[in-house]
Amino acid sequence: MRVHVIYAHPLHDSLAAKLHETVVESLIAAGHQVDDLDLYAEKFDPVLSAEDRRGYHDIPENRSRIDPYVARLQAADALVLCHPVWNFGWPAILKGYFDRVFLPDVSFKLTDGKLGPGLTNIRKLATVTTYGSKRWRAAFLGDAPRKNATRFLRVVCAPGVKVEYHALYDMNNVGEHKTAAYIEKIRQAMLRF
Repeated sequence: MRVHVIYAHPLHDSLAAKLHETVVESLIAAGHQVDDLDLYAEKFDPVLSAEDRRGYHDIPENRSRIDPYVARLQAADALVLCHPVWNFGWPAILKGYFDRVFLPDVSFKLTDGKLGPGLTNIRKLATVTTYGSKRWRAAFLGDAPRKNATRFLRVVCAPGVKVEYHALYDMNNVGEHKTAAYIEKIRQAMLRF
């Protein structure tokens, strides 16, 4: 299976970096073809410019500046997001990726006034993430990253897409044993992916 991994964290020595490394190595070990997109390393520009917004509905012109990213997304059978949760949301660079790449006729189709999924090539979807807060606090605040990953992304992918959401909550207080157990959980999940 062709798996597109999208990673968003600026530090190479972070827990997110270790999780990203685990995701990629485990997917490869399981026999998948991995297209690894490190948004920071590739210096992805997350800013939706005035020109981008004006051309948003102009198909196919809307993808002219980001077509390589669209091509990578459309070539995938599966998608794995690897990122921290910051301020109860996606990192800005990841949110900017969705704003710029999930365009009309890419992530959704508009036919006779009806919306339909555009990424019907994506049959499996997973998120690997960490939170600084406890789960109850994230839930109380609506847990937008979880909802975005399990609801929003689900409806733009193939009908019946399999969705997994892996989260380590309260990461600053869980200790080395629980962190190591989470890394191993991710390794096993990606080996079974």
